[in-house]
Amino acid sequence: MPLAVSLIAPSSFTAPEAVADGIRGLASLGVAVHFDEPLQAPDRYLAASRERRLAQWHAAYDDPETQAVWAVRGGFGAAQLVDGIDWARLARRPKPLIGYSDVTVLLDQCHRHGLPALHGPVAKAAGGLLEGDDTRRAVIHRQFEETLALISGPAPLDYPLTPHRDTPPTLTGPVVGGNLTTLASLVGTPMAFSAPRGALVILEDVGEPYYRLERALWQLVHGGALNAAAAVCLGTFEGCTPYGETPLEVIVAETLAPLGLPLFSGLPIGHGLHNRPWRYGATGCIANGRLRIPR
Repeated sequence: MPLAVSLIAPSSFTAPEAVADGIRGLASLGVAVHFDEPLQAPDRYLAASRERRLAQWHAAYDDPETQAVWAVRGGFGAAQLVDGIDWARLARRPKPLIGYSDVTVLLDQCHRHGLPALHGPVAKAAGGLLEGDDTRRAVIHRQFEETLALISGPAPLDYPLTPHRDTPPTLTGPVVGGNLTTLASLVGTPMAFSAPRGALVILEDVGEPYYRLERALWQLVHGGALNAAAAVCLGTFEGCTPYGETPLEVIVAETLAPLGLPLFSGLPIGHGLHNRPWRYGATGCIANGRLRIPR
């Protein structure tokens, strides 16, 4: 039976041509895409009003013919949906939500409510399967193939890591996190991120100067979000601008110092070309310079 997914637009408006390219890219992998027309009804910078986005969200989970719910993009607005979600309704037909960036808040909420979630490329990124040089297309193809495999069920993942400072030889715990700015924006709200005990917290971001990244991380640290975490792992920070010569890892290490958390970097996860998927909340193991999620 061919794979089918429900496409949703829970956050910012996406150019229609980018949506069309993403759908064609998914079709090239044999994926059928379901969505109610029109996918978007722009409201300011949002894909649609809150009410329309919520209706689309519930309809995506209600669709008996799809095996996953895929966000077309991130941006802004996903947090507006959380207090209107009927979680019992979703649980009647559980299926993984796929996305990242602003969708981080929805991934975390799905996990909290016992629903599967995949931190991975948004649907519009599938347009990259159809253009660009062979090397770029191969990277994108691998990421989407890995994501499709995770829709079908647990699959082993293995990613490189670079340790900073002295770190324990082995760390094992649930893998959570996502976009740093999005997580920081939730501090002090009912949907605030709180790392589970022993968590391996992945952080990534895009287009932010280093001082804003430091401010966001300071919010998480001093808001208690990382109190129970076992480690922080940095993905990519695409287009994030430094101040002087200080590396981002040094800034992060200094900000994490009150918690004494081990720090790793180099994960191929984030807003750049490399954005390999992972199962939100799955048990991961850090050892020998690798993050492995066995199944």
